[in-house]
Amino acid sequence: MFPRNIKNRIALIKSYLTRQERLNAFPFEIAIGITNRCNLDCSFCPHRISPRSQGNISLDLLDSLITQVSPYADVVDLSFDGEPFLHPEWSECVKICHRHGVRAILQSNGLLVDEAVTHEILEAGVDSITFSVDAATEETYRRLKLGGNFKLVLKNVEYFLQQAAQTSRRPRITVQFVRGPENRDEADDFLSYWRGKGADSIRIKPMLNFGGSVGSIPRSVPGKPCILLWTSLSIHWDGIVTLCCMDIEGRTNMGDASKTPLREIADSDLFRAVRRLHINGTGAKHPVCRNCDVPAVAWPFVLGSAFVDDMTRRQVIRLVQNMGFLQAREKT
Repeated sequence: MFPRNIKNRIALIKSYLTRQERLNAFPFEIAIGITNRCNLDCSFCPHRISPRSQGNISLDLLDSLITQVSPYADVVDLSFDGEPFLHPEWSECVKICHRHGVRAILQSNGLLVDEAVTHEILEAGVDSITFSVDAATEETYRRLKLGGNFKLVLKNVEYFLQQAAQTSRRPRITVQFVRGPENRDEADDFLSYWRGKGADSIRIKPMLNFGGSVGSIPRSVPGKPCILLWTSLSIHWDGIVTLCCMDIEGRTNMGDASKTPLREIADSDLFRAVRRLHINGTGAKHPVCRNCDVPAVAWPFVLGSAFVDDMTRRQVIRLVQNMGFLQAREKT
């Protein structure tokens, strides 16, 4: 399936490949945090150190945001910086996306997805859901995900898979393992456990350091500019746009989408200044970029993103991660 507004994507990729700090198009990778509340305290997530006030996005603001991005993006991730099922009207958030012809992605730790929520998800028509389990044993889970319940998560996710298998219109389901120093020896056991249980994808995802916020890894920013500065927008529940999806705790404020159109924010002086640093090979001067361990994107993926819809592109990324590519460096 071809993505929405290929002309816009080609213009955006052209701006990136020709190292233009100004955008002649609109970003198409959109993440919106409908809530930044979470019921876990994971050791590898910067949510635990975030000073930001917690809250839920208003439906009016979400409708405004989806209205602005819908001509350019065919998928929106509603789980930028929190557990989406803590939003009291999460299903209405999904419906807002669908009313604008945008597919909705949710990412969850699975703790709240009991039998009732399972059926709500299936009835709401969520297009894709990822369950981050991240461990193959209760001991490791307890160490990584403070406040969680390993047996409950297994029960919930397995029930969800069973019910989804009986539903004609089901979401694409991923069971995820964020691979890092404390759990990397369990990756094979994780794959073995979940294989054959009905998930569309079992993802082994590299543990990232969120711009140095968690487990900072000293490194030099590569000469290639970070493509996220051109293709993505990450928006908090209150409308604040941050530099990228790695800045969960909101160290940067690139603009307020409750007051300023997203198109103006995406091509603002603030964004241009950071793109200029990357174009000049001095991205390490920015505090978020300095220790960021997001892998550089090879040019075939850059070009392909202009012609492949976002759901397919995400599947390809997960495939190459499972094959051992795009792995971030780990501390030993």
